[in-house]
Amino acid sequence: MRFSPLPKVVTATIGIFFLLATVAPLPFAIVLPGQAQDIFKGVITIKDLDSYPATGRIDLMSIRVTNPDAWIFGPELIYSWISSERAVYPKSAIYPPGTSAEEESKQAKADMVGSQDNAIIAAVNYLQSHPEVMAPIDDSTSKDSMISQARADALDPKKIKFKVSKTGGPSGGLVFSIGLVELLTEIDLMQGRHVAGTGTIDIRGVVGPIGGINEKILSAKKAGATIFFAPVGNAEEIANVPEGIKVITVATLAQAVSYLERTRA
Repeated sequence: MRFSPLPKVVTATIGIFFLLATVAPLPFAIVLPGQAQDIFKGVITIKDLDSYPATGRIDLMSIRVTNPDAWIFGPELIYSWISSERAVYPKSAIYPPGTSAEEESKQAKADMVGSQDNAIIAAVNYLQSHPEVMAPIDDSTSKDSMISQARADALDPKKIKFKVSKTGGPSGGLVFSIGLVELLTEIDLMQGRHVAGTGTIDIRGVVGPIGGINEKILSAKKAGATIFFAPVGNAEEIANVPEGIKVITVATLAQAVSYLERTRA
């Protein structure tokens, strides 16, 4: 039986097409869960201010993202699409056009420094506007209130430093601020709990959305956290929350602190 050469040409064309799709770099970025870092262990330094040890843990979350210079090929892309722990985005949704890995690294470091500065001011502003948090719960006299206000007013942002080397970007702001409120007050917010979270923060304590929210929740769960604070701006993106971790969406630092106060053991 004789065959027309057309099917062979078509087969060869299709084969070449799939071969090119396999070996040609594609304009996507892959996001993976990162690490959890307890900020009460060597991250925060407070000098010449009264501070109190934390009984629990609060984690700074990170994600891993393929850098803007990376080449993503077909097999890796397919694997990432079907993996429950990976997310695929158009590269343009993660990085501005033309961004290099070096430029991204510099920007991430600058964003982290800005996030830390905002977190310190936000925490100090919160404590100065909520001086009652500075004292034990049973202090309710006028004299106690005056002492608490004086302690809050004496807080100096310049005496607080952060040291973080494993991650970058602005998304640690909320966690930094919660950690400072815990360390600078006699009230034990953590109560031995393992908390994690993410979100940008401004000096007024307003929490902003971030990228990779579901990957960060998954990382927090793997690290053992039972409470996760997420920006309310990310609420619609949150999906498939693992059992054993409760996600609390907040719009401000005050809301996060209030939740920890209300749910103390």
